[in-house]
Amino acid sequence: MLDVHGNKMKITVIGAGAIGIVLAASLDTKNEVSVLVKPENYNKLVKKGFWIIEGDEKREIKAKAVTKVIDSEIVIIAVKGYDLQNTKELLDRFTGMVIICQNGLKMLDFSLPNNNEIYSIVTSIGAISSELGVSEFKGTGKTIVGGLFNVKKDSNKISDLFSSHYFDIYHSKDIKKHIWLKAAINSAINPIATYHNLKNGELKGEEYWIQVKRLLAESVSIANSNGINFNNNPLDLAEEIIEKTADNYCSMLQDIKKGRKTEINEINGILYQIGKKQNINARLNLEYLKKIKTLIDT
Repeated sequence: MLDVHGNKMKITVIGAGAIGIVLAASLDTKNEVSVLVKPENYNKLVKKGFWIIEGDEKREIKAKAVTKVIDSEIVIIAVKGYDLQNTKELLDRFTGMVIICQNGLKMLDFSLPNNNEIYSIVTSIGAISSELGVSEFKGTGKTIVGGLFNVKKDSNKISDLFSSHYFDIYHSKDIKKHIWLKAAINSAINPIATYHNLKNGELKGEEYWIQVKRLLAESVSIANSNGINFNNNPLDLAEEIIEKTADNYCSMLQDIKKGRKTEINEINGILYQIGKKQNINARLNLEYLKKIKTLIDT
């Protein structure tokens, strides 16, 4: 599927949020890139274009706005977890490769009618959607890619698609473990930082760090009950992420501040449901699910 001869590939990114625009920026020098946007934003984005900001520099991304998947070889889904199912309509006739890049566990149940090869990207890069069509890139982080469904030969060549300037990318043959790991870490960092209106670095304060440890331990137990066992200590990885993104507000808190729907249902909500089904204590996931829902209609 991937072009080994270096010819430009036709790639559509579904979603013009912070991560979607960074993905487009990482692809635009070697590929023909389209960004699929909401119809109500199409005319504005055709005129305005897509932009990425890094420090004092701002550049326009070589990508065109579209509202349908047309003539693409690869589609990258970069929408919020609650919008994942809505992408099925856009892909009902698409037969190429699909790559999903998002938070939460929804993608573990995702399927398409044409038995597409489906990959997943799990990333910890920092990015903020500062305005429509503009993403502020805050720095790279470790990114994992791997085959999720219907992948006959899970190739590490897929990681070569993306510019290393934006993604410090590695291949894994067990991407589901990384999806679960990120969900578990996000289940602790995001709702606690959001509910208490904290930058990530402030979570290391004693009062909040105790809460992070307890909630993360509960989520790891839920993952374990589902047959997922982690090679590295999730708490060490959570601490590393917090330190690297100390001055950032997590995506959930950014959504709250902008009056947008959060992914609390797709992270803590799903973990609670799985824990309940497996008869594993999920009290803290339920507690923070309810707390975040008091802040905004999620």
